[in-house]
Amino acid sequence: MSAPAGQQVRGRRMKSKRVQAIVLTAAVAAGYAGAATFSALAAPSLPVISDWGPGDGLTRYVLTAVNGAASPALLADLERVDGVVHAQSLSDGRALVATEDLLAQDLRALQGVSAVELSASVPVAASVTDPLFPGYGWHLANTGANAYQQSAVADADTDAPDGWDTTAGDGIVVAVVDSGYDSDHPDLAGALWTNPAESCGSVDTDFNGKAGDCHGWNWNTNSADIDNGTGGGHGASVSGTVGARAGNGTGLAGVAPDVTIMPLVIGSGSTVDVFAGAEAIRYAVDHGADVINASWGGAVGGSALTALKSAVAYAADHDVLVVVAAGNDSGNRDTDLVYPASLADWNVITVGASTASDGVSSFSAYGAASVDLFAPGSLVVVTTNTGGYGLSNGTSFSSPMVAAAVALYRAAMPTATAAEIKQALLDDVDPVPAFAGRSVTGGRLSLGKLTGTATESVRYAFTSMTAPAGVVTPAIGVTGPTAGGAYDVVLGLGMEDGGEVWALADKDVTLDGVTVTTDDAGDAEFSLGTFAGFSAGALSPSIELGDGRYVLTVQLYRDGSPVGRTYAAPLLVGSAVPAPGSTPPGSTPPGSTPPGGTTPGGTTPGSTTPGGTTPGGTTPPGTTTPGGTTPPGTTPPAPGPGGAAPS
Repeated sequence: MSAPAGQQVRGRRMKSKRVQAIVLTAAVAAGYAGAATFSALAAPSLPVISDWGPGDGLTRYVLTAVNGAASPALLADLERVDGVVHAQSLSDGRALVATEDLLAQDLRALQGVSAVELSASVPVAASVTDPLFPGYGWHLANTGANAYQQSAVADADTDAPDGWDTTAGDGIVVAVVDSGYDSDHPDLAGALWTNPAESCGSVDTDFNGKAGDCHGWNWNTNSADIDNGTGGGHGASVSGTVGARAGNGTGLAGVAPDVTIMPLVIGSGSTVDVFAGAEAIRYAVDHGADVINASWGGAVGGSALTALKSAVAYAADHDVLVVVAAGNDSGNRDTDLVYPASLADWNVITVGASTASDGVSSFSAYGAASVDLFAPGSLVVVTTNTGGYGLSNGTSFSSPMVAAAVALYRAAMPTATAAEIKQALLDDVDPVPAFAGRSVTGGRLSLGKLTGTATESVRYAFTSMTAPAGVVTPAIGVTGPTAGGAYDVVLGLGMEDGGEVWALADKDVTLDGVTVTTDDAGDAEFSLGTFAGFSAGALSPSIELGDGRYVLTVQLYRDGSPVGRTYAAPLLVGSAVPAPGSTPPGSTPPGSTPPGGTTPGGTTPGSTTPGGTTPGGTTPPGTTTPGGTTPPGTTPPAPGPGGAAPS
């Protein structure tokens, strides 16, 4: 790696900001010559995930104690019984017991037990399909040419980048009630929730009966193991759909890339336990989750359904929305009831799956009165619990997109009630003919109107972004509105070298007569003053730069907290400026997001991205699909008995 004389490039990438992907999209939008330096990346093949695993093979029972609530002594006695793996208490006083090779009558014969019933398990709501190779992030921003094996229509997406103009969800907690997580995954590690009342270890400092629940809890093993080994794949994929980090040099971006994820484990492989799900919903509410996602369901009844209904009502009482998958049986949820999708509680949002061409996914359930809206769910790129990425189908991935959207609305409307947030989200859908009569709204999730509902938002417009070597003075227009407070701005400077963007340290940046030297992260912070509100302004920093391709980032802060998200744009100096006769560079449009909505997240210059494409959707060098053709069988098979779709 090299740098022009006099410019210190620190040996670290600009990981803390959404730099690389935004630079890519800005360069494409502005038509910079040489943009292929950033974007001509080989796209590796991704597996289509066909199975979430068999689960742990344990049989679970719900026990009622003779003397009412199951006491700690009874739980301890149960765990000493041969064949009992673990026992834990439920909110209604009963006990959930995981067993090997024990029958109900074996447990019923134990002293202190008055009744035993088989616990209810339901499938996760992911679908199986024939092998396909990677698309791109069409679910975030559909260009019409970035869904590879699907026919695609531009803007058949969630409009996530438009939502990010307002917020990426910082400070909002999304509880993912599922099969597990991957706390070491590069796109998930930074999203993990930490319990402020409990340290990791064996001591129950918050006195909730769950020792060491520092990042969540696993009801499947009655432990603090939130990853859940090989059985946690489905939950890891759902979690990435919610909040995979953006601009970190790997993978993809979730719909809400700055949220915090609270992983709550209630199953393993392809099934989850309904009683455990009810407990997890209560836990999420009690521990501060702003929204809960449940990508699972089935035809349950009896006490399991009672427990589930009670937990959802508990969430409603605490003003928390529960977002659920409609199911993958192609069924009509108005008549074919599965739970939690068929719950009529006001705080439940039921989500069907849509395709890249704005159709109902072939596997997706629907319902004019029961399914609230649709969201992308066909061949979505997901994180896996092996540290990588894959493609998957299912309402399992439509639901967390909506849960993530709820998080963004919550961040943008901090004083709104859950009912108001739900109504705003449903009011803002994009109407689609294919969804009319098959959902309550007749529309697909869209974050395109989030800015209009937000109490504040910030956008930036970059101009004067090409210059000869020497003192460079780019111009940044800033528009609000925002609330009153003490304002600061952080300007970041990076340099492209070898296909990657590196922080540019020890560079003097001057703004309004004040000079600040960039730190190791390439940042320089300036105080702007205290204002009753911030509606519009202009920033004109001066920096001495040699020939090269740079990136300039800007982030506004009020009272020490970020307002909106970090924006970035390419800054071309000297020989990097396009030669006469090439495509004119122009100016970067507001927001640095290109027309057509190329995803500003999850793509890093110089890094391989799942499904990455060159501008306009052309296939990058070295990218192939099996046999060089679109594989047949893009329609998921109908679920069999006990398969991946609720029935």
